[in-house]
Amino acid sequence: MSGRIPPHAIAQSAPPAAMIMRLRPTADGGWRLPFHPQDTIASEQATHGVHWADWTSTDCPALFVLARNSQVMPPEQGREIVARRAHTHLTELDGDHFVHTTDPQGFAAAVKDFLDTLR
Repeated sequence: MSGRIPPHAIAQSAPPAAMIMRLRPTADGGWRLPFHPQDTIASEQATHGVHWADWTSTDCPALFVLARNSQVMPPEQGREIVARRAHTHLTELDGDHFVHTTDPQGFAAAVKDFLDTLR
């Protein structure tokens, strides 16, 4: 797979605005993703399984930014993730799964506020 997306496929699938903004033009007038799709597949496959032992094996401070309108993770699941691990700070933002791009100011403020607690 080359990673090139033909223009008609973009129009038919209507990807989220956050993805459209990241597309890169190709020399032949098409568009491509800024990453290799096979890397995304491998990353997604690595999420399958039970990872609680990994998540709870450390108690260093962590920030979990929960996107209340995520299409990927229900808010209840995010809250459970936070509840299972000590020293995990939860910040909830209105937005979709790509909240870091759809609400960059809110995301940046959440990170800054969290980092300020570590001083």
